Amino acid sequence: METPIMPTTQKEVTPIMVQPMPNWKPPKSISSPPTPLDSPFMAGPIRPRFSTRSVEVSIPIHVEEEKELVAPKKDITLVVPDHWLDCPFKEHGCHKKGEKNEVKRHVRDDRNLHLVLLCLSLNPIRSKINIQQSGYVDKYAGMLQYMNLAESSFEKFGSQHTFHVPKIGLAVVKATKNKSHRSLFSQPFYSHGYGYKMMAVAAPYGDGLAFREYFSVFVCIMKGEWDDILEWPFRCDVSFSILSDDKKELLTKTIYVNKVPEIQEFLERPEGLRNGTFGFQDFLPLAKITEFAADGDIFIQIKVLLSHEKLFEAEEIDSMECQGANVAGFKTKNE
Repeated sequence: METPIMPTTQKEVTPIMVQPMPNWKPPKSISSPPTPLDSPFMAGPIRPRFSTRSVEVSIPIHVEEEKELVAPKKDITLVVPDHWLDCPFKEHGCHKKGEKNEVKRHVRDDRNLHLVLLCLSLNPIRSKINIQQSGYVDKYAGMLQYMNLAESSFEKFGSQHTFHVPKIGLAVVKATKNKSHRSLFSQPFYSHGYGYKMMAVAAPYGDGLAFREYFSVFVCIMKGEWDDILEWPFRCDVSFSILSDDKKELLTKTIYVNKVPEIQEFLERPEGLRNGTFGFQDFLPLAKITEFAADGDIFIQIKVLLSHEKLFEAEEIDSMECQGANVAGFKTKNE
C-alpha cells in the first residue's frame, strides 16, 4: 500500500522504491505442521492467502545541495620595470630580462646557451634555403631548355645565312688564272622576316690590299620587296663566322656599320639592283684555308644583328599579312 506524501514548499522529497527479494517465502513454523484441512480439495471456507507481489513505498529523504567552493582569484600579474632590457638573443628564444648591467653579464656568461639557440634558429633557415635552391635549379634547367629551343628556332628561321663555297682549293686556283672567278656570289637572302634583301660575296684569292694573301668575304644590300616599310640607311651590324675542321677553333669577325664612315654610301636604299659590298678583305689567311675546310668546302655563317624594334615590326607586318591587310597602310599608320 502506498503511503501518501504531503507536498511541502520548503524542500523537495526524493521517493525511494523498496521491493522484496524474489522467491521469498515466509519461514515455516515447526510447532504448527500442515494439516489435511489446509488442502484446497477439502470442504470448508477458503482461507485468505498472503500475496508476494512487490509493494512500492515512498520514503521522504531530504537532500541538501552541495555548494561549490570557489577559490578566490589571486592577481599574479608581474610588473616589469620600464628600465629593464631584453636579451639581444630574444628573437632566437632567450627570454632574459633585467637591468643593463645584468643583461651584459648574462650575455657574457651564457655564451653556450646563445650558441645553441642560434644553431636551432639557423636549422629551419638552412632547410628553407635548400628547398629554394632546389627550386631555382629546376627553374634554371627549364630556362636553359627554353633558351635552347629559342636558339634552335633562331638558327633555323632567324636572321642568318650560310654561304657554301665548294672545293675551295680549286676555287683559289681558278681565281689566280681568270679574273671572272675572283668573286663568288651566294643566293640572295633576307635579314629577317620582311627585312632587308642581301647577298654574300667571297673572294677566294683576296681583294684589294689583301690580294694573294687572304680569303675575303663581303655582303651587299639588294633591292628588295619590303624596302618601302624599312628604315634607311641600313643600321644593322653583320658578323661572319667560320668553324675549323677539327671543331676546336671558331673564327668570328663583326663589322659595326656605324663605326665605318667609308661604307655609309653602301647602306642607303638601293636605286639599282644592288649596292656596293662591305666586309673584311683580310678575313682568313690563305695559309690556313685548309684548316677551316670541311671535306674541301668552306661554310661561312652570316648573321645580321637585329634590334628588338625591327623584330617587333616584322611580327606586326606578319600579323597584318595573315589578316589580309595592306602593308602600305602599316607604313602610313606608323607615320
